[in-house]
Amino acid sequence: MSAQGKPLGVLTPVGGGDPVPLYKTELTVGRRKSCDICLDFENVSGKHCVLRFINGVWHARDLASSNGTTINGLKLSAEHHILPDDQLGVASHYFRIDYEPTGHSRLRESNKVLASEEDIVETRQRKSLMELAGFEDDDRARSRPQPAVPRRHQPIERASVDEAEFDDAIPEDFAVKSPNQTAAPVADDDFFKLITEEIEDD
Repeated sequence: MSAQGKPLGVLTPVGGGDPVPLYKTELTVGRRKSCDICLDFENVSGKHCVLRFINGVWHARDLASSNGTTINGLKLSAEHHILPDDQLGVASHYFRIDYEPTGHSRLRESNKVLASEEDIVETRQRKSLMELAGFEDDDRARSRPQPAVPRRHQPIERASVDEAEFDDAIPEDFAVKSPNQTAAPVADDDFFKLITEEIEDD
């Protein structure tokens, strides 16, 4: 763009100083007189960094400088975009670029459109034509978990106290015997006793 046209942005020093209008889409920044933007400071390299205007957004790239180029305090290792709120650091000297990032706004709007289209596609995939028509195929209906049906419990009939019969009898096998109680004679003892008497009579 010619010097008579509208600048693509203004490089403004943080803390005061002369603003530098940016007319070209690519500008070298450094201490050399041949640079597009000359910063005559000892800690600025001869060719320190380059500014490029790409798709309506300014970008910065370090040119292997001794003291580095930063954006918002972070040292650049590759080309990075610069928005109006960002702070560009050339060594220990800080600037802002005042401009309207048209490319950034277009990118943001395009991202909104893409997001809405993805939502539409996802919604279409969730429902089949049968579901949209109000029907549901048998396979999908069978695969869907069915709600649990509560069981009806029959009431337990309880006898009243008057009607209840209590059996206090304890089975003979479970009767507890005291230590002094002798066991009742069994049939075998009677048999041996008879045999013994018959032998004595003989």
